[in-house]
Amino acid sequence: MGAQETTPAIEPDAALLMREPGGKRCRGVAGIAIRALIDLLDESTTDGAVTMDVVRRIANAVLSARGPLSDYYANWENGCDSAFTLRRIEQQRTDFIGRIVTQPFAALLDDREAGLERKHLAQFFAAVRMIVGDEPFDGLRTRANEAAERHRTPEGMVAWDDFYRDFDVMQVFEQIAVAIARSFRRFEPRKDWFLIIMNSSPSSISTASNAFIPKKAEDKVTREFSEAHMVRMFVALFSEFRLETFTPERRDVFMERWGSDPEKVFGPLFVSLLSMAQQLA
Repeated sequence: MGAQETTPAIEPDAALLMREPGGKRCRGVAGIAIRALIDLLDESTTDGAVTMDVVRRIANAVLSARGPLSDYYANWENGCDSAFTLRRIEQQRTDFIGRIVTQPFAALLDDREAGLERKHLAQFFAAVRMIVGDEPFDGLRTRANEAAERHRTPEGMVAWDDFYRDFDVMQVFEQIAVAIARSFRRFEPRKDWFLIIMNSSPSSISTASNAFIPKKAEDKVTREFSEAHMVRMFVALFSEFRLETFTPERRDVFMERWGSDPEKVFGPLFVSLLSMAQQLA
């Protein structure tokens, strides 16, 4: 018979370095429990050996552990529940253009002092669609959804950092930003229109991207979405289009695409927002 082949030993942490498809959280929990088991077995050896009765006793102790290990299990269980819920939501998501237009002010949605709430988003999306126009908006939505599919992970999630850095996603956002900025050239009437939209239900107003019917004065008395909210939202929304952010190269590309200097597109809006903020101060 030939020499018997031996399987090379794997160092304790080497297995964790091997790439596995998914299951990272579950492997993390199992890893802690296994290491605890190994440590206890090491302490229970006699001349480097341990009986199966001792192994079973220690294993049962680890499985029914209280104290820090039990707390660790509980924390990971909560984390896993949240992760699985998020994964189900992400796998069911089919419309990604909303993520593109809200990403610049997403942090404000979690800031109580900012006053912006997720309940405002449906009306914001409606306003954006009316400004951009139905057909162009649908085209941008398709491009956004295609970009999301390009950045799906094996687990079905979207790699958001890669998604937001996608060239087509950046162009989609720029097209929306330019459309909004141009629509606010006549700032005061457009501001009133926007605030009406943001404080209305979809069935209560009839309007188009370049024509609108203001509500009666009594409908403007109580507003959940105020001028202050609008200033915070727009300052964040257009932050990457502030004039100082444009390099000469980026300015040239912008002018070639839009036929206008960034200052002419965004400058009047920034001036109006500054004046509006000063009046509210």
